[in-house]
Amino acid sequence: MSVRVKRWFGATAIVIAAATAGTAGAQELSRTDRKLFGGDLSFNGQFRIEAAFSTSGRMSAANQFGLGSNNRRIPRSAGNPVGACDPFSSNACEYGDTGLLFAPWTTTIDQGVNPSTILNDLLNVNIPLSPVFPPTRGVEQLSPTGTSDVFRRYIPTRDQDVNYHLLRFEFQPTINWPNGWSFISRIRAVYNPNDYGYQSFSYNRYKDINGGFETGKTLRQYDGKPDQLGYEVDGEQRPLLFEYSNNDFMVDLPAFFVQWTNGNLTARLGNQSVAWGQLLFFRIMDTANGLDLRRHLFLDRAIEEFADERMSAPGLRITWQASDNIVLDAFGQQFIPTIVPNSNTTYNIVDSRFILHDNYYKNDNNKDINYGFRLKGEFGNYNAQLMYTSRLNQLGAIRWRKSGINKPLPSSNTLGFAFNQACPALILAHNAQYGTNLATDNGCGPLLGETAFEVAPGGLNVAEEWFDRASYTKLDALEGLARVIDEFPAATTLLARPVGKNSVAAYNELNAFFIASEGLHGHVERSYFREDVFGVGGGFVTEGEPGSLFDQIIINVEATYTPDRKNTSVDLRQRYDERDEVQAGLVMEKYHRFSTSLPATYMVFQYLWQKEQSLEGLLLDGYGSENYSPGGQYKLTKGVPTNDDPKITPGVNGGAHYVVLAALLPGPQYIFEYSIAALIDVQGGMLVQPGVQWKPRGNVTINAFYNYLDSDVWGNNPNKSFVSFIDFADEFCLRFGYQF
Repeated sequence: MSVRVKRWFGATAIVIAAATAGTAGAQELSRTDRKLFGGDLSFNGQFRIEAAFSTSGRMSAANQFGLGSNNRRIPRSAGNPVGACDPFSSNACEYGDTGLLFAPWTTTIDQGVNPSTILNDLLNVNIPLSPVFPPTRGVEQLSPTGTSDVFRRYIPTRDQDVNYHLLRFEFQPTINWPNGWSFISRIRAVYNPNDYGYQSFSYNRYKDINGGFETGKTLRQYDGKPDQLGYEVDGEQRPLLFEYSNNDFMVDLPAFFVQWTNGNLTARLGNQSVAWGQLLFFRIMDTANGLDLRRHLFLDRAIEEFADERMSAPGLRITWQASDNIVLDAFGQQFIPTIVPNSNTTYNIVDSRFILHDNYYKNDNNKDINYGFRLKGEFGNYNAQLMYTSRLNQLGAIRWRKSGINKPLPSSNTLGFAFNQACPALILAHNAQYGTNLATDNGCGPLLGETAFEVAPGGLNVAEEWFDRASYTKLDALEGLARVIDEFPAATTLLARPVGKNSVAAYNELNAFFIASEGLHGHVERSYFREDVFGVGGGFVTEGEPGSLFDQIIINVEATYTPDRKNTSVDLRQRYDERDEVQAGLVMEKYHRFSTSLPATYMVFQYLWQKEQSLEGLLLDGYGSENYSPGGQYKLTKGVPTNDDPKITPGVNGGAHYVVLAALLPGPQYIFEYSIAALIDVQGGMLVQPGVQWKPRGNVTINAFYNYLDSDVWGNNPNKSFVSFIDFADEFCLRFGYQF
């Protein structure tokens, strides 16, 4: 189906739903049945205002305004690509065409040495000496030859009072016909007032630096202010059939399907979600659909179990009640990935200096089908289930990719000038060695376009940032540097070399290129791969003294096995890391009346173990890194050990362990409901969410809850816990809803 046909089909579906809504809305706002298309029409809906107010004032450490290096003065000295090296070390050095030993980067360029002199000697060229340039934006204490300075990041840190606010309208019309057919739909429209309350970073404020940001010309979220609600992938701005979204609004159809019921058989055809899991925070059996994390990440009211986050997809679902005890449920749906928050939005977790390209449309994954079945049986106090899903993993896997940005190093500093002068000779050598046909008329631009980096303002500027961002993202700073060099020949042509486990050499090498570039952005890509998920579960209901705490406890055990799952490697190498993944969980839940004057309290305990991955889908190998800075002087992330000899990706042994404790206590007549939910990462992180729901009238609901997050309750390093991605988000949340 062509993109144009899909857009027309999606628009038609929205018009049908809107027409249905309009017909219903023409009547008085009630759920009284009406006739439409020969069937009985019923409907309900809601208006809701949602907001989250920051109590920490902090912004995401992945965003430009939340970086620990903002407004910090950090010294830099460019590493020297020429130097003595140990011929007995496998990572130490290589011989160039001139016979010189180079690439250990273990020393820095001596003061008074012009960078052009080094390149002339190293490459046997005759480029002019670099002139003396004035300091560029953020540079202080510049040395006469421009190879060392103090850099002060020119983007400020901002405090944010409002994390999230949204206006929501939902309408759910249903038409039932007497022959077992029905039409079920849900139209959702949300508006995010982008300019109110947020501290919105804009790349346009810095477009006067080195020609601005080229990626912003092709990807909307990197152009101007943050794209709060849009979903764009490479090659297609709006890839979802049943959604139209933009910067500050979205309209979609989470449900739009026809249903046919005949005895014990029910079939649904259209846009729908398949919810096989009923767990808080965990998704062991819930394998069918991805999550939409654009609005409030997963920090909504926990007791609602991903109700607003679970994605829908066009497809067919068939449920067969084989007997009183056995149910078979099967589905086939279009693959739609999990949608992560866009760059520089409140809950973004991907560092904004790394451009995330999404290959969903480019690789024709929008034409792929996920399918599976679940067989469930209940036998008295016991139950059992089997599940199988063949799917493209909605999280995908990430690796380095070429930037494709042909933009030279800035010739406003001595290193950049020297490299641009030398690059025509380097490009000719590169073309001869690799059979390419790169032009020689744009300095180092053609070579940089073949690497994973782009010269642009607001990028990585000091080596400490590289180590800090790698540890934050649960990646290996040293191996990641090696792979972005040795898997991209143009990087080695530019004299970059892997330095093994030598943090000092990596530090020097990084600073050389950061000084020359005046800021680099990395490019990575997200791709999706098919996997088979096998699941099994069982449970029973306890029997004890009636009315006691030990009576009627529902206990379930679930486990899944996924062979050969493709994961994001901790060094972002081109070949993905394939491993068998195992998840196992225990759930204990109970309704208990502590008083005859109160409804029953719901209580739940959950435990999850994952063999290879953390809760957000990254390999445990990348957890627990420390950061490098000479003498440990410049610590960019609070609580992360920073020193001369850091532990890089020590990992988490024995798998990941998570615990959930939650309770829901309704008051008399359900006017008030009190809730508490806690997600605990045994590595030291915690999310605690107390809340209250008030229904002053039957059609008015007010929710208030608080999200408290701490990634370092114990453990002495926030990088050991997945909570480190979101521990800025201490917030008071308020929702006011009107149902009709």
